[in-house]
Amino acid sequence: MEYMGTKEASEKWGYSQAVISKWCREGLVDKAEQDKKGSPWRIPINAECPKKNGIKILKGM
Repeated sequence: MEYMGTKEASEKWGYSQAVISKWCREGLVDKAEQDKKGSPWRIPINAECPKKNGIKILKGM
C-alpha cells in the first residue's frame, strides 16, 4: 500500500497539517497509522477526506 504524510494530505484536501493530524488521532481518517505516539502519520494514498465523507467535524477545525 502506498502512503502519504499529513503534509501531502493537507495539500490534497485543503486543510492544515494540524487538522489532518487531529483527524488521524481521533480515528476519522480510515486506516491512518503511526509506529508510535509522536511519529509521523501514514495515510493511505487513496484515503478520502473525512470532511467530504459527511463526517461531522466540530466548528473551529
